[in-house]
Amino acid sequence: MEEDFDDEEEILLPVEREFHEAARTGDVEMVNSLIKQKINVNCMDERDRTALQLAAGQGHIDVINALMDADANVDLGDKYGMNPLLWAAWFGKDDAMKTLVMGGANRQAENKQGLTIVHCAAARGHRGILEYIVRELLDEDPMDSDYEEEEEDTGISLSAVSGKVTGLFSAAAGNVMGNLSQLGNMAMGKAGETKEEKPTKRSEKSFVEKKSKPEEGGKSPLHIAAENGRIPALEYLIKVKCNKFARTADGSTALHLAAASGHIHMVSTLLSYELEVDIRNESGKTPFLMAAENGHANVAELLLSFKADGNVRANKNMSAAHLAAKNNHPSVIKVLAGRRCDLNAKGMHGNTPIHVATTMGHIESVKTLISQGCKISAMNDKRRTALHEATENGMVDIAELLLVAGINLHVQDKTGKTALSMAARADNITIVDMIIKADRYWLKHKRRPGDIRNLDVLQFRKEQPEIREQMRPICYKLTHKQLTKEESTRLFYFWGFKPEHMAAIEMQYTGKQSWKAHGYRMMLIWLHGLEDNPLKELYEGLINIDCKKLAEQIRAKENKRAEANDSNCNLS
Repeated sequence: MEEDFDDEEEILLPVEREFHEAARTGDVEMVNSLIKQKINVNCMDERDRTALQLAAGQGHIDVINALMDADANVDLGDKYGMNPLLWAAWFGKDDAMKTLVMGGANRQAENKQGLTIVHCAAARGHRGILEYIVRELLDEDPMDSDYEEEEEDTGISLSAVSGKVTGLFSAAAGNVMGNLSQLGNMAMGKAGETKEEKPTKRSEKSFVEKKSKPEEGGKSPLHIAAENGRIPALEYLIKVKCNKFARTADGSTALHLAAASGHIHMVSTLLSYELEVDIRNESGKTPFLMAAENGHANVAELLLSFKADGNVRANKNMSAAHLAAKNNHPSVIKVLAGRRCDLNAKGMHGNTPIHVATTMGHIESVKTLISQGCKISAMNDKRRTALHEATENGMVDIAELLLVAGINLHVQDKTGKTALSMAARADNITIVDMIIKADRYWLKHKRRPGDIRNLDVLQFRKEQPEIREQMRPICYKLTHKQLTKEESTRLFYFWGFKPEHMAAIEMQYTGKQSWKAHGYRMMLIWLHGLEDNPLKELYEGLINIDCKKLAEQIRAKENKRAEANDSNCNLS
């Protein structure tokens, strides 16, 4: 609901714009002057708002009276169905509400969402307005123990007299007679008859319990107060015996709504009223799951401290970790890890949270799951790891992150495909090259998956700039002009390339001479992460494949270049 009235009232005539502005600012003299000029008091702006709605929202009593005296429509709603009384309730203007009701406004009006004056007051946290509505505007027992004590001396309901004899209710005289009859009954009670026990909660038919339209959530005023974090309003509604356990159209309670909205103090308040911490809605979600799903780590932590089940599952077998991963909430994942919740739970199709985060492309959640010790090589029902999912979806950054973390590269899915073969078939050159680099790196350093927790210390996408600048021309000339196809193949096997590496690169076929481009790619992969002098390794490789003459030429040329540049990088 909007709080401003600064509409661009293009559909209004200039005099009508002036009329609306006077009503909004409380300029009763201008309003009366324009009324005398026979202005249409019900003229509407582009949002179907009238001068009376604007005045009611700002609480200008004199203007409201002037407009009602001029026969302004007291129940006319705007494009959202908000009439003057609803606007007065929304903005907490109790005097405006009283004036409108005295003028015949429909107290039970609803907007297009099915929200009543009680919903509006609850949404904005206007406890005083709620008290006024319950005690003065409803033809119901306030069910407020404090109020009942106030009435005890006479036995006559003050709300009945003060509300009904003022003309706010129909058949007022009949109601007064009913209260006199009630007085006689109470007197009989004092003579020894048993009093009727007071109900513990309001009837579902009570106006204070009325719910919004099902398509708008089917929420009672108490739900609205909880969802918006309005603690004083909620406490009053509970005080007057509204049903604190009521459910919305999807089966959620006030605790669900407060948790989903992240109102930690409201959640704490509701827990003090003994609402069940693990109660489920129709989706199988508990308040804890809704907090996790919406990224409210502090609320999730609070609920866990109240013994909420941290491993509870919603429908479709979704855990809090799955929901946090799906919606990219790393702060929630950290809370779950700190509370020893299962970060490897298998959900629908056997997907773990890292599968979910990867598929959704949420790199921060992937990074957090890895740093918190999840099983990065976990397999789903298709025997796929997160690397398979990243490869299939072309997520290069996440694929690199998984490779740096040491994910198992050799897992075959149910169809026999590794992530490398998937990337090759998809012609994803970047991921193919990264997987081969990672495979060579982990083989050389003999690290186990998960050994690296600092994910910023390694990368597999680019070579070191200084090495690239020195070695690219040499590698290009070797593969395109100096080595035969057979010699290139022998050299790469000597450097530890595997047949599957070669096959993945050769999948990108561009013609009879494509082996030269393939060789150049493998040269660049070989260069990645070299800790020793690459020229020395190149020299040794060429010697090993019986290309001694070529090796000596390269050594002589590079030694000459190094001497000219006063460099120590020579080959002896």
